[in-house]
Amino acid sequence: MREPLSYDIAHRAAEAVLNAARAEGARVCVVVVNRSGITKILLSDDGAGPISVETARRKAYSSAIQGMSTAAFAEFAAAPAMQLVPLHVIDSQLLPVPGGRPIIMDDGEVIGGIGVGGAHSDIDDRLAGEALKSIAALLA
Repeated sequence: MREPLSYDIAHRAAEAVLNAARAEGARVCVVVVNRSGITKILLSDDGAGPISVETARRKAYSSAIQGMSTAAFAEFAAAPAMQLVPLHVIDSQLLPVPGGRPIIMDDGEVIGGIGVGGAHSDIDDRLAGEALKSIAALLA
């Protein structure tokens, strides 16, 4: 099977996150995974905390596997019905915290996910969104 998430797309998205974060004084880690949740790119900026690497990876994984943002996934995970089957029972890698976005082709195919960790989750989420804007033309 062809890998639709090229290194070039993944790297451009990751670089866009670091550049946007640096412009506002944030130091983050960004991870881009393919549709199976396998890491393609991991960039950790100088000063990014150690936990940011793992949270970025799990946010990227969660958004790729679920096909939704981790912010939307967090709302889903907080639903009363989900209390019966906690997320760690389903998949211990899932992380329902804002900062992960799926990478989706124009035809709706999920080809990967991008996760950002190290800043406040709302900032992480916004930065992931900015990365998707920066690669939008490549997803046509």
